Amino acid sequence: MEWMARVSPELDPPRHLAPIVDAIERATREEARVVISAPPQHGKSTLVLHALVWLLLRHPSKRNAYVTYAAQVAQDQMYRARLIAERAGLEAQATLDRWRTREGGGVVATGIGGPLTGYAVDGLLIVDDYVKNRVEAESPTYRERAWEWFTSVALTRVHPGASVVVVATRWHPDDLAGRLIAKGWEHITLPAIDEEGRPLWPEKRPQEWLEAVRREIGEYDWAALYMGEPRPRGGAVFGPPHYYDELPSGGYREATGVDLAYTKRTSSDYSVAISGRFHEGRLYITRVWRAQVRAEEAARVLVSFPEPRYWHAGGTEQGVVDLMRALGVRINALPARGDKFTRAQRAASAWNEGRILVPREASWLSPFLAELESFTGLDDPHDDQVDALAALWQGLSARIGLTPEEQRQYAAV
Repeated sequence: MEWMARVSPELDPPRHLAPIVDAIERATREEARVVISAPPQHGKSTLVLHALVWLLLRHPSKRNAYVTYAAQVAQDQMYRARLIAERAGLEAQATLDRWRTREGGGVVATGIGGPLTGYAVDGLLIVDDYVKNRVEAESPTYRERAWEWFTSVALTRVHPGASVVVVATRWHPDDLAGRLIAKGWEHITLPAIDEEGRPLWPEKRPQEWLEAVRREIGEYDWAALYMGEPRPRGGAVFGPPHYYDELPSGGYREATGVDLAYTKRTSSDYSVAISGRFHEGRLYITRVWRAQVRAEEAARVLVSFPEPRYWHAGGTEQGVVDLMRALGVRINALPARGDKFTRAQRAASAWNEGRILVPREASWLSPFLAELESFTGLDDPHDDQVDALAALWQGLSARIGLTPEEQRQYAAV
C-alpha cells in the first residue's frame, strides 16, 4: 500500500481494498487460493497492475501470469502496467503480452481461452475479471468454456508453492468464482455498501452515487456486480404495484412501449402496446393493449398510441419495424441486448421503488399485474407485457428518439 502511494502519488492509497492487498502479500509468503469479489469502478484493476510490478521488484526470478476476459484487454492492461514499471524502476524486456527480467522471472498476459501452455507459474497466477458482460455471464456455454480453460490450462501451469488469486466482479452464481468457492477456495466479498449502510469507498463512490446506480441497473445486476451476491433466476422480479389517483397534467412526456407478434394462432405470443406519461422521474401507465392479431390489425391499433414508440427489436424483428413503418406506424427500435429477464431489470427496479405507477381501476389492469407478478425469467408462459414495459421505461427515462430541441425542452424533467 505504501509502495503504491510512492510510485503513483496521484492516486489515493486504496485503503478500501486492503483485503486484496493482504491476499497478494500473503501469496508471496505461502501458497494461497483466494477468490475476492469487488464492485466495478472501485480501483481493483489499478491495484492489480501495481501488484504485478511490486511482485517482480521483490521477486524478480518468479514467473507470474495475468489473466482477464480477453487477450486484447490483457495487452491493454499490460501497457498500463508498463508505465507503472517505468516509474518504479523495474527493468524488464517487455512485449505486448510478456515481460522478462534478467533474473529469469516475468509476467505473461492472456485472456480466458488464450495460450499458457509451455509457461510455468511459480509465483502468482492472478485473474482480473473473467467475464466481459451480462450476455456472456448468462451463457452456460461460455461459463463452461471458461471453467474448462481455467482448470485444464491455467491451473495446470501452476507449480507447487505458487499461488492463485481471482479478483473479479461477480455476474452469475455459477460463474468461475462461484465454482471455485463451491470447491472450498477462500473467498472474500467487498460489497459496495456494507450491512450497516456504509459505502466501500466513500471518498470516490459515495452512497448517493451508488443508490443512483442501483436504481439505474436494477436489483438483479446490483446484487451481483456491486454486492457480490449473484442471484439465480426463478424468483419474483416485480413486487406489489404502486397506484396513482391523478395523472400529471403538465410538464410530462408521453410514449409507448411495444412488443409485437404477427400471427393469429392462439399458440402465438401476444402483441402488446403500453403507453404512459413520464413526469419528474415517475412513469404513470395510462393504457395497455394486448391481443393475438396479425400485423395489419396491430398497426391499426398502434396508430392510436402516442409517439415515440419503443420496441426491443433484434434479428428478424427489424423487418417487422420496417413493415410497421410501411403500414404507417413509426417505431424506435432499441437494441435487444440480452434476454427479456435481463432487459426487465431496470424497469423492475423502478417498479419496486414506486417510480412506475398504475391506476387503481382499468379494464387492462388485472391481466397486466398478473403477468408482472408471475414473471421470473425462467420459461414464463407470457412475458410480452414485461418486455413492452421495459422498452417504455428505457425509452422515456433515457429520452431516446428526441430531437436536440426536445432534449433541451425536457432536460429539466
